[in-house]
Amino acid sequence: MSAKSSASKRAPRSVRREEKVSGLKGKLLGSKKYRDVCPDTIERIWSECSAKYKKEKDVDKAAREALHGVTGAFMTEREYKRAMELAAAHEGEALLEMHASTRERLPIARMNETFDRIFAITGRPESVLDLACGLNPVYLAQRLPGAELLGVDISGQCVNVIRAFGGAQARLGDLLCAVPEESAQVALLFKVLPLLERQRAGAAADVLHRVQAEWIVASFPTRSLGGRNVGMEKHYSEWMEAHVPENRAIAARLTDENELFYVLKRK
Repeated sequence: MSAKSSASKRAPRSVRREEKVSGLKGKLLGSKKYRDVCPDTIERIWSECSAKYKKEKDVDKAAREALHGVTGAFMTEREYKRAMELAAAHEGEALLEMHASTRERLPIARMNETFDRIFAITGRPESVLDLACGLNPVYLAQRLPGAELLGVDISGQCVNVIRAFGGAQARLGDLLCAVPEESAQVALLFKVLPLLERQRAGAAADVLHRVQAEWIVASFPTRSLGGRNVGMEKHYSEWMEAHVPENRAIAARLTDENELFYVLKRK
């Protein structure tokens, strides 16, 4: 075989690397372990890791580690199956127990009190955009029958459970990739802004600026996972008040046992 014909059959190194990367990323996208993760999230994490590492195996390892952190709050297969059963049976409160973020706000009487305080300021909304929603739209569907409710989350589990329960729309979406363009009377950003900021500096403020809603209700944790008060309320109060978008004004600051809420009104 001539050198010319041999060279023609051998792909350039850059092409071979691209094919190998595509193969590894394809395996990640098709992985059973990450099948419930928003594809945009996997693409984003892969791209971010590719910018940090040259070797494909290092990119793959870093991406999997990052995805492990993202999926830490996801339900187990057994929990997910149970959640779908509860959704089909319309067992709202039991269903809200299945996700950490809503579990912390239970019982229902306490959730009602929290939203009573919020809606006393915003009015009863006819439309709500719930971003990084978890299972919160399950509560909203019971609280606001007839309202237009849209939940957006990176978890396909949550999206499927919300759809099975009914009363609210839900879809996959990653706020670090795109902020939904739909407008609503109220947008909820519960405990997500610190997570966005941790992954990308400036992302939280950018999301606050882009959300299309008359009112934004953003919340922050005030206690650690172990239940300790370690100055989180003061820290997040200072952060929020320093990052209020120019087109917003603080209408209210509310607190409960372990959560701080800011209600922002469009100017």
